[in-house]
Amino acid sequence: MAGLLIAFTGEGQLFQIWPTHAMKRFPQATLYDRSAKVTAFRQAEAKLGKDGWLNPEGQAAARRTAQNLANPTEVDATVTFSGPLQNGVVKVKCKTGAEKVFQIRLNSLDDRAIEQAFFNVDAAITRCKVGAPMA
Repeated sequence: MAGLLIAFTGEGQLFQIWPTHAMKRFPQATLYDRSAKVTAFRQAEAKLGKDGWLNPEGQAAARRTAQNLANPTEVDATVTFSGPLQNGVVKVKCKTGAEKVFQIRLNSLDDRAIEQAFFNVDAAITRCKVGAPMA
């Protein structure tokens, strides 16, 4: 879906699989990794730039990173992951406040199994953009 802005966060094996699936499923979307690990790296980059440890180009990039951390982009949906492949939990929260939680059981890593496992998650993300109520 064109113009869709999706943030994702969390931990676990589902978190590691979903971004690749999302790039296939939502090729026109912009994905924002807001996981704790990436946020920590971005904070470290901003600090290195602020402390003068980077070259001028790096300092400019670090300033942009600090601005992005201070003012995160508003997204259509935030997807939060937890748990293992066989018994994971995925929460989709729309910017409108609507929220839906899914239990995911992924027994295989082939494309078809991944598509089936995330089918309802994908539908909930799409509904965040079009403003349709979540069932």
